[in-house]
Amino acid sequence: MFQAMGAHGPTLSPLTSVLLDVVLLGCAFWLLAKPTKRPIFDSLFMLTLVLSVSLIRVVMQPIPNVQPVTVAALLVGAQLGARRGAAFAVLVAMISNIFMGDGWWTVFQAAGWASIAIAGSRLSLVTSTGFNLGRACMASIVAAFWFDLIVSFSILDGTIGFTEFIVYLGHGLPFDFLHMIGNLTFAIWMGGWFTRLLEEDPSLEEIEFAVVNGHGIDG
Repeated sequence: MFQAMGAHGPTLSPLTSVLLDVVLLGCAFWLLAKPTKRPIFDSLFMLTLVLSVSLIRVVMQPIPNVQPVTVAALLVGAQLGARRGAAFAVLVAMISNIFMGDGWWTVFQAAGWASIAIAGSRLSLVTSTGFNLGRACMASIVAAFWFDLIVSFSILDGTIGFTEFIVYLGHGLPFDFLHMIGNLTFAIWMGGWFTRLLEEDPSLEEIEFAVVNGHGIDG
């Protein structure tokens, strides 16, 4: 919605922009940190996932307010958990905005997608019976309006009153519906495939255990 209205919030100095990026990057690394070291292939998978979704967002920029990251964040949260889902959201917002324009709004985009990833981790979108398409579609609809609302707060710089803000939200509703339609399309078209892609890989310890047991049985 904010992109369509051409309002991005207060203009930041280069130093402030760098500090915000450092804070966001620090939050992402903190979310990814674990008491035990994660296998290297797990880290590489997350990096590949972030870069791929970031590229898709950049490529789809000409389509008004279609945000493929929203459904991706929802499903990453559902499959990989709240921490990694939120880290994914922050990193995608940062990396894609390097090409699409970085600024104050990046903080709100990262917060919006991170909150969606956290919600995805709580909604049982993937169960023992598989991907719940109906529940994912409902979550995708709510997520579109929630994300656009969160990002809309980026324009509040002390010069916009309550009435102007409500008018701004009203003008953005057509673009909110475009976001919703895009979310539904992504959920129906690629939801099942994407959740299978995100299925947890075995850890190095599990692989080693399986190999040792296999040799023991064969011997």
